[in-house]
Formats: sequence, C-alpha cells, structure tokens
Amino acid sequence: MGRVPGQETTGDHRLVAGVAVVAVLLTGGRWISHLHVGPLYVGDALLAGAFLLAVWTSALSGKRPGRLAGPGILVGLLLVITAMRLLDVQTDMPTAARDAAPYAYAAIAYLSAHSFQKVGARGRERTVRVIHCALLLHLGWMAVATLAPDFVATLPPVGNTRIFEIRTDFDVAVLGLLAGVSVLRLRPGWIWLHTSVAAATLVTALAQANRAGLISCCACVLVAVMFRAGRNGRITLRAVLLGALAVLSVLVVLPMSPAGQRLLALNAGPAASSELVESAQGTTRARLTAWERVVTYTLDDPVRTAVGVGFGPDFLQLSNGDLPIGRGMGVRSPHNYLVNTFARLGVIGLTVVVALLTSLVTVMVRTVRRGPPDELTSLCVLVVLSLLIVALLGVILESPFGATPFFWAAGVLLAGARSRRARLRQKPEQNTFVRSPQEVRV
Repeated sequence: MGRVPGQETTGDHRLVAGVAVVAVLLTGGRWISHLHVGPLYVGDALLAGAFLLAVWTSALSGKRPGRLAGPGILVGLLLVITAMRLLDVQTDMPTAARDAAPYAYAAIAYLSAHSFQKVGARGRERTVRVIHCALLLHLGWMAVATLAPDFVATLPPVGNTRIFEIRTDFDVAVLGLLAGVSVLRLRPGWIWLHTSVAAATLVTALAQANRAGLISCCACVLVAVMFRAGRNGRITLRAVLLGALAVLSVLVVLPMSPAGQRLLALNAGPAASSELVESAQGTTRARLTAWERVVTYTLDDPVRTAVGVGFGPDFLQLSNGDLPIGRGMGVRSPHNYLVNTFARLGVIGLTVVVALLTSLVTVMVRTVRRGPPDELTSLCVLVVLSLLIVALLGVILESPFGATPFFWAAGVLLAGARSRRARLRQKPEQNTFVRSPQEVRV
C-alpha cells in the first residue's frame, strides 16, 4: 500500500533535503554564491550533492516510493519550457546556461516537496534550527559590515564582489526573515533573547538604504505577528491590533533611517532631503523606463511575444533598456522578475510563472488565515514572501542565492497544501465505507 498523501513519518529525523544549500546561500547571499573551485560554484555543488544524496538514500532503502504530493504541474511546466528554450540555443552556450539556470533551480521544489512529507516532526524542527543558525550568522557579518565598512574593504575579493560585501535588497530581506522567525520563536524564558535578536535585526536593516528590502522586512514582521496572534483557524482582533501596533512602531522609526528616508523621498516628504528625493525618484524613473523599453521590444515581434528571446541574447541591451540603468555594468536583467520572464520566455512562460506565483500567494493567504501552522511551514511562508517582494524590484530570483531558497520553500508550501487537500478529499470517501451499528445488526 502506498503512503497516504500528507502522512508524516514520525520516526524519520532526517533534515528536509536541500536545506544545506539553502542555509549556505542565506548565510552569505551574493558573496558566498561566488565561492567556487574551478568551474563549480558552492551553491551548484551543494545542490547537486542534495539530489544525488536523495537518489542514493531512496535506492538504499529498497522501498517503493509512496504516493507523495509534488509541488504541482506549474513547476514542471516551467522546467519543460526552460529546457525547450535551452535546447534551441545555437551559440554561446555558457551565457545561455547562465541565463537559464535561475529557472532551472525550480527543480529543487521537487526535492523539498517530497522530503518535507517524509521527514518527521523532529526532522522538521532540526531543519528550522539549521536555517535559524544560518540567519544568525548572516546577521553577524551584516553587523560587522555595517559598523566597520573600512574593514570589509580590506577583505579578499570573490568574483565580482568581496567577502562580507552587502547586497542591500537581498540582505535586508534576509534580515526581515530573521526578524519574523524571532517573533515566531518567542516563548516563555526566551522572550528577551529573541526580542533582542529581532531588535538588532531591525536596526541593522534600517541602517541600509534599500526600499524594497525594507518593505520585505516589514511584511515579514507583520505576517509573523499575525501567525502568533491567530487562533482557531482565523485572524482574531488581537492579531489585527498587534499587527497594527507593529506597523505603527515601524512608521515611527522609519523617517530616522536611510532606507526610510529613501522610501519617503518617493513622495518628496518633508523628512527627505533634496539629494535623497533626486536619488530615489531617479532610480524609480530609470527602472520604469527600462521596463517599458523591454516590454515594447518584446511586443514588437510576434515570435518574441509568444516565446521570448530565449537564453543567451542580451535583450536589455538590444532594447536599450540598459541605458537608464547603466550600460557597461554587466546588468542583464531589468530589475523585475516578471519583466525578465516575459522577455526571456514570452507570454507562454510569463503565464506559467504568474500562475505559479498566484498559487503560492493563495497558499500563503490560506495558511495565515488558518492560524499558526508548524514552524517549518511558517518559515517557508516568510522565505517566499520576503524574496518575492524584492524580486519585483531587483535581480533576486535571477540569481542562485535568491532562486534556490525561494523554490525550496515554494516546494514545501505547495506540497503541504496539496497533501492537505488530499486528506480532506479522503475523509468523506473513508466515511462512506463505515457501516452504522444499525446496518451491522441487519
């Protein structure tokens, strides 16, 4: 008999597969993803090891794999479209492979989805602990980089970056993730510890001048507060009040921080200086112009509109969309995941990605409305939320340090939702076979 969908193996204490690569990339972000030995980067090596370990463990077990819910057909369609466009490449295969890699990282959703359902409660707790330690390490080096930038400037380079160099949008989003986890882990006897970590995280985040990261950070804290306050499968008045209090507290501190001043500068508020106004509004105009040029270029040709330019061509330069962002800086993405997807994969690929993101948002909303789930599911909600926000305003899901944690967490959420629906469908079927005492007596 196969495994009942969603059934948990309580005796399995293994970690959820792929957590090692997620922990490493969340620890260092951009700079750690540039570590490599020869042509093999650390993230790719760990990801390949995770897949090989999963296959090896399954082969050694000698058991037929049970019926486990996967991440769904949309992830599979994205991988198929990516493979087909990659096979169509005629020249410059290394560049094409680099462009295709962020979409290929969606495969980790299958790894995390299946493993999430096979590990027990103890394994899930250990998985959360590993990621929490990674987030604490990330906070540590972020604090050093913020307080001692001159020291970071002396550290050795790694590729196009250097050790402890801050990538503000991604790193502030990860700080928001730690702040949310700290709220989730508030317990009697540990309140001051987690409160101190959350405070240090928010202070470090507010010191960075990045609007998308700050929005992501606030969203993580708000959702974590709602998870903590939700009861009996619904959002209570207490949850709403605590969420409002958290938002108001951030709004009070916001004008005093560099990131907050840049955010306020969009509306030219009184708290923003003329230099900040010009910088913030200039960045916004540049990105909007780049997005418009890329979309117009893609729509100018019916073939590009349908299937995109594929992998390899520098559509940003061909459309002159890189001029407002900065030509010659090596940028190949318009700082928006959906616009990048439309240009690379056309309407077909964009439809699949939008449907996938919509299903993820739906799962997250339902998870929040039901009340506090297990800690790993809550963590995955925060991972998807934080990275999705900054991906719409930066080059995040086009990079391995963003795409790998995102799709890993997405696999957990999608598989959990599908297995839950399978259990709900199964209950009425089971009840139809239960005979009443009167039927037995007859």
